[in-house]
Amino acid sequence: MKLGRCLMIMAAAAVAGAGLAASRPAPAPFGMTYGEPNLKSAGALAVGPGGVLFVGDSVGAAVFALDVKDQAKDESADPIEIKEIDKKIASLLGVAPGDVLIHDLAAHPASQNIYLSVSRGRGSDAIPLVLRASRRGQLEEVPLQKIAFSKADLADAPDPEAKTQYGASKRRLAITDLAFVDGELLVAGLSNQEFASTLRRLPFPFKPNVAATTLEIYHASHNRYETHAPIETFLPYHFKGQPALLAGYGCAPLAAFPLAELKSKKHLRGTTLAELGGGNRPLDIIGFQKNGKDHILIANSDRTLMSMSSEEIDRAQPVTTPVGAPYLTSGVGYVSVAEVGVMQLDNLNANHVVVIQRRISDGTLNLRSLPKKWM
Repeated sequence: MKLGRCLMIMAAAAVAGAGLAASRPAPAPFGMTYGEPNLKSAGALAVGPGGVLFVGDSVGAAVFALDVKDQAKDESADPIEIKEIDKKIASLLGVAPGDVLIHDLAAHPASQNIYLSVSRGRGSDAIPLVLRASRRGQLEEVPLQKIAFSKADLADAPDPEAKTQYGASKRRLAITDLAFVDGELLVAGLSNQEFASTLRRLPFPFKPNVAATTLEIYHASHNRYETHAPIETFLPYHFKGQPALLAGYGCAPLAAFPLAELKSKKHLRGTTLAELGGGNRPLDIIGFQKNGKDHILIANSDRTLMSMSSEEIDRAQPVTTPVGAPYLTSGVGYVSVAEVGVMQLDNLNANHVVVIQRRISDGTLNLRSLPKKWM
């Protein structure tokens, strides 16, 4: 009896132990810990190694890496469409469409799921969220409780009360764009330095050592060199055979920065390759292939989509003189693609890019794909 009771106790303990083991979360990757990230805002997005989603939090002066556990594989080259996505998000969140702001979009290269950084509400009371959209049009909130995450603080972010000369919050511009390159997360935005436009390099998994280079460009529309305007959007690219960043600025220069010099210098003057037209802001820039050749595609606030070939970019001469009148362009030529109202842009698959686009005819906001062959 004693032996039988002992065996029963041991068996019960084994079952209980198995249950506890099953309830424990798997070890967190990339030095992450489980918990709640406590985002103060959700802005720029980028997908990194292992499907990690990077989220820029300008208000909180930090970048978060989230393990969104997206291990799906989708190798199709099909299009995607979610009509009136703002209304669908509003329905999901239980608010009016006017209380939804979409800040950025990132397509997962393996699963082709679409990640969106969103605010529920406006102003200081807005709640930051991350949403996921599937190819089938399903929307869901990425849960930010008990998630594996890590955080990198930006010690050089502008003061929360600091304003630009136009009255905009400098803190909101602390992080304007993100990209993961060669083991580092590149973070563009403003800092509290004298030369405020800054490119930071964060090793990942995150470590305390954050390197930063302040930036300067020639602005043809303004006929001056500028250090206070942040990069609006950038793309890791090869310029004249060397790794570089192509960076778009408001009003609207396109400049190149050699990656080697970004790593070796504390302050760097970029080469302005084009003026895309005053009064305009480049919103997103991606690289893609068409007919076996490299191209870039730029979404703009006040212009059409612009397509440029890598050959034209490599042949570009530095822009060092002002344009002759407002709104004129200069430098690298481009094809003006007949698509307007594109607010967010990313690669989806071999055949398509994915956009969030305001339709001019009826004002609807739609997530849809565009064929690369027409770009």
